[in-house]
Amino acid sequence: MLLGIQQKKGDPAKLDGRLTVYAILDIDPSDLLAMKHPIASMVHDGLLVAQGNYREQNNLRDFLKSEMGVSLEDGLEEFLDKLGGLESALDPEKLRDRIENIDDLEDFIPTPAKIVPFTSEDDVLSQEGDVYFAGTFKNVGNAILSVNSVPILYQARFREQEIQKVRNEIELLTSQIEKNAPPREKLLSPDMKVEGKIMKEFIPNMLYCRKEKKVFGAAEKLFRDFMHDYKNGEDINAIVRIIADDHELTSRHFKLLELYAKKISRIMEEDFAEAEKLQNDITALAQQ
Repeated sequence: MLLGIQQKKGDPAKLDGRLTVYAILDIDPSDLLAMKHPIASMVHDGLLVAQGNYREQNNLRDFLKSEMGVSLEDGLEEFLDKLGGLESALDPEKLRDRIENIDDLEDFIPTPAKIVPFTSEDDVLSQEGDVYFAGTFKNVGNAILSVNSVPILYQARFREQEIQKVRNEIELLTSQIEKNAPPREKLLSPDMKVEGKIMKEFIPNMLYCRKEKKVFGAAEKLFRDFMHDYKNGEDINAIVRIIADDHELTSRHFKLLELYAKKISRIMEEDFAEAEKLQNDITALAQQ
């Protein structure tokens, strides 16, 4: 327990990515009703609850699209339009330049959690994923601060956990290469889906080799040889291009690699409806 925050559900060593955090308001309901501030309307039956899905929402863009159906650019453009005369005083060209370069800041902007009404603590505790209790408060403003703070810390730890997963897989593959030993049996299990082999073997192999062109070429060839029967070569090229390009890989790139692996697997399983959904997700993420 840290600062009175308790994890009521989930494993702190293996975060789920789906978060529910709640606070209890120890305040007379009549006093709450008498408050005219919008904050009071966020409290339901003495509970203030926020939820975030950091499996599917990696940044502010994802949140706006999922929860409000708008793009980040559209939201900021609408904000600028509403500034009216004030906009010119704030140098609109500079503001619009900031919009165009927002990608540079995305990793530093927390993905928001949304306030969700619940009628009982039991209902909160029944939610999937990790559930945290932020404490009991007599002041609504303090409860808001606490409930808003936990998602920021949580998503930082969850994102770090996901990065560590990839690093661990790379280190595993590295140790196998150095020992000139075959990969562990589970990585080459004949009943493993193509998605698993791509994510656990071929992508980590290319990631490890990406700094050395000759070695990377060999890793790429292994991947292409494995996928020689797959008809949509652009998916294969996209995976190679993401890894081979001379840029720093971010959570967005890793998410794209995961989506491509899932799409390839679904196509080979002839689940074309799911493959089409995954392609839509790829297109949306690639345009960000």
